[in-house]
Amino acid sequence: MSFLNPLFLIALITVAVPLLIYLLNLRKPKKVRFSTLAFFDSLKTTALKRIRIKKWMLLTLRMLAVAALAIALSRPFLPSGLGVGNESEPRVTAILIDNSPAMVQVDRNGPYFEQAIAIARDIINSADAEDRFLLDVTHGESLNTPFLTQGGATARLRGVEPLNKGSYFGDRLTRLRDRLEEAREPNKVLYLITDVRAPRVDDFTNRFSPQESEVALHVMKVGEGRAANTAFGEVIIADELPEDEIFTIDAEVVNHGVSTARNQFLSIFRDGELLLQHPFELEPGTSENIRFELGSDNQSNRFINAELVIEGDELTFDNRRYITIQLPETRRLLVIEETVSGRIFNSYLRPILDIAGTESGRFDIDYVNLDDMQPTTVFDYDAVIIDGVRNIPDYLIQALTDHVQAGAGLLFLPAAEGNMGSYNRLLGLSDAGRFANVNGSYGSFRPIDRMASPEEGHPVLENIFEKDEDDEIRLNVPEIFYLYEIEAVPGSFSFPILSTSTGSPLLQEVRVGNGRLIYSAIGSDPGWSNFPIKPFFAPLFFRTIEYLGRGSGAELNDHRLGIPFRTILERGQEQVDIFKEDETIVPDVRQTFRGTEISYPGQEWTPGFLRLSTGEHDVYYSVNQHAMESQLNSLDERETQELFADYFVSVTVTASGSDREYLLARLQTESFGREIWFWFIIAAIILLTMESLTSRLYKAEII
Repeated sequence: MSFLNPLFLIALITVAVPLLIYLLNLRKPKKVRFSTLAFFDSLKTTALKRIRIKKWMLLTLRMLAVAALAIALSRPFLPSGLGVGNESEPRVTAILIDNSPAMVQVDRNGPYFEQAIAIARDIINSADAEDRFLLDVTHGESLNTPFLTQGGATARLRGVEPLNKGSYFGDRLTRLRDRLEEAREPNKVLYLITDVRAPRVDDFTNRFSPQESEVALHVMKVGEGRAANTAFGEVIIADELPEDEIFTIDAEVVNHGVSTARNQFLSIFRDGELLLQHPFELEPGTSENIRFELGSDNQSNRFINAELVIEGDELTFDNRRYITIQLPETRRLLVIEETVSGRIFNSYLRPILDIAGTESGRFDIDYVNLDDMQPTTVFDYDAVIIDGVRNIPDYLIQALTDHVQAGAGLLFLPAAEGNMGSYNRLLGLSDAGRFANVNGSYGSFRPIDRMASPEEGHPVLENIFEKDEDDEIRLNVPEIFYLYEIEAVPGSFSFPILSTSTGSPLLQEVRVGNGRLIYSAIGSDPGWSNFPIKPFFAPLFFRTIEYLGRGSGAELNDHRLGIPFRTILERGQEQVDIFKEDETIVPDVRQTFRGTEISYPGQEWTPGFLRLSTGEHDVYYSVNQHAMESQLNSLDERETQELFADYFVSVTVTASGSDREYLLARLQTESFGREIWFWFIIAAIILLTMESLTSRLYKAEII
């Protein structure tokens, strides 16, 4: 039982009024002396006992009558499922129809979706003329209907169909429940017509918190079978920084069905052309990872679009996976150097930078002398390299720190005659550690230590060495003549890329805000070590520059249906258009500190490609269905009731596989709830009548 006006339950405190009156009327008896007490002894066992019974009976009846009146004011209400007939009460019914692409499945009763529509029509037809209805679907655009009459609801059903669009199951279910609770009718029930797939219900319970509700949920479960279904799992780029921009893609195919998937193929298409075809066979519940390569055929195009297709599968809505690879942009690098009269500085880093700028085509590199440096200049570059500068001015230190915290990269190589104080101010602002001491003699060529053999694991070191997976790295490690001792900050986001044989950091990385700082214990010329003449020197620093300047590198631009589309464009743009199939869409554009934020609900989108156009350049995205749509395992009645129990006042589950007469009878006999305040009014009248009769039956005695 629930209450439509629960605030009036506070009136229950008036139950104490008769008791309070009774307690106030208690008087201490006076002592009177008599010669004999025999008369009073007789009275004690007869009349006084009846008086005491009478008082307690009257007190109980009055308190119960007051309680019944207080409960009646609160409008008690019996929800559905409690077996109370109430066809005369007005009701409001919400119907949420599962129109997911998997509802095209067929069992012995026909297509799932046709069964769902038939059930919805029966629910509407079994209602009374004055009842009102809400309708909505789980996928694609919301029907967003007002409260409908019986005829209006039946007409609205005709336009509902299964859609390969995003799922809004949890949002629509919650919204219908909230709208029912706001309705004026006392009888409120929500019908969910679905195949009750576990991943979707789990997603609902994980995203939405339980709450009290006066709405009853009736789950009408359709579908008895589970079709064979092969779909895509995770698709990733195996190497974000490949050679010659040939990308290795790992595509997972999963058998979600109950039978073996045989004679199936994964086909890869690009611009409608078949690139390759890979056969596979999968047992139920297993998966296979298929690796293939995609290359860029146009240096001016920063995007690679391809389509993966599973052929030979019974359920086809999830047999296509669209992928868009965004290649790294040409990144701007700033190299800060220092020219000192009479000082010989021969940086071995500059030839590597020249090659990176001219041959790879990934970097646009500018060189500037420290004396000509303006601090605001650094904000125009994706990464900054400080090579052999003896003293870093404080004004430049602050600008560099702010720039790195905002997401840029910084590579710092010290000078032999460097000002350790200025170096440590730069490292201290970034919480990167400090230089603690200087060891060795610059240009002496007398080794004081050597580099330890590198250990793979850091992105800079990945794929530098040509070896089998289990082989050890064999390297003619360089000798060190002179170095700054690095003292890292414990607990910071700092870790060594390279170390010396004695365990001292040689090349250290630290995360600074959204950016990265890499600093070295040695400089870039041969006076520090024989590292610059070793074969490992060039690929190491080339990869370091790529790592700092590439942003996130190559990545998959993938949008999943069922969530709003959002992205950030680095360049500020006032006008952005989205092109999806043959439709032009104007999204919401908002300027933020990170750039231009583009957003659009995208509820009408289906899988495919979309293009963002700013007028100056285009950005491509693939659009794909969520993987949970391919998982066909359903919940049973007990599991369904347990998962929804905390969200609705009552939960019942009915399988549509029963014969039609049984289903119609179940709909007719389901209770929609009823107001029972008049029961308590009648009870109060009866109690007051009993109180009057009790007063007349027991004559008043005076003590």
